Amino acid sequence: MGDVPRRRTSSDRDARHGPGAGSAPTKLADSWDNVGLIAQTPVPRSNGGLFLAIDLSPAVADELLQRSDISVAVVYHPVIFRPIKSMTMADPMQRSMLRCIAAGIHVYCPHTTLDACRGGINDWLIAGLLHAWETAPPARDALLEASLASEGRIVCPSERDASVGVGRATTLTTPCSFATLVQRAKALLQVPHVQVARAPGVSAHDLVRSIAVCAGSGGSVLRACTDVDVWITGEMGHHEVLAANARGVSVILANHTNTERRYLADVLQPRLAADLPMQVHVSQVDADPLQVM
Repeated sequence: MGDVPRRRTSSDRDARHGPGAGSAPTKLADSWDNVGLIAQTPVPRSNGGLFLAIDLSPAVADELLQRSDISVAVVYHPVIFRPIKSMTMADPMQRSMLRCIAAGIHVYCPHTTLDACRGGINDWLIAGLLHAWETAPPARDALLEASLASEGRIVCPSERDASVGVGRATTLTTPCSFATLVQRAKALLQVPHVQVARAPGVSAHDLVRSIAVCAGSGGSVLRACTDVDVWITGEMGHHEVLAANARGVSVILANHTNTERRYLADVLQPRLAADLPMQVHVSQVDADPLQVM
């Protein structure tokens, strides 16, 4: 008797096409990136929910595998990025993915598709920094709505579709001081500290009239955007910061994943929960590996 075809589950379909594939299709990814269904389990859990995290660290894998209601892990950063010759339990990151596969959990990685799409991470960043946090935090779902309606200028348009791309720039409707912008960044990203590099002659009290943002590592994306007062990103190289300051641009750095993580709870979770017939959970232990002591 031939093999009986396994019945496809809703989690199979969601994993194959990707959560939110309509708004963040894999074709939006940068050419160097590795996005989409990274690991497909042969025996998936049936009708489970989604689990969102930035990195599939061992701690995140432990948290994920303690749950019995998850069938797809949406991990922002690709678990496999460069070509590999083997997958073994000796490698901590490979071990986390192998454990997911063995437990019946697909692993899907969107990465730069969420950077480039409308309503993605960069639109959330620019919308959040335009909000006057010093007056009051945004109302529930306000950041979701603002990110979807963002009209920030795309810094690096996609070669395939100029209406999307990475980085966003905008002029502030109401200018604010550099110090106020720093406080807004900390409030939006929910971090106690950021690093700043002010351009020569710029004080904490000087007004900021225009900004550009790039989630993650923004040096290569923002370097051509010298017509704004401030760049906000996760990380930049030492010489990239010096070059920005020399061109009159101040810099705010929040650490790589801190510019990405809150998007999961502020925008992606409620958006997917509204679009998909399943529960969507955000990791509680996923955190930036770097801390200030």
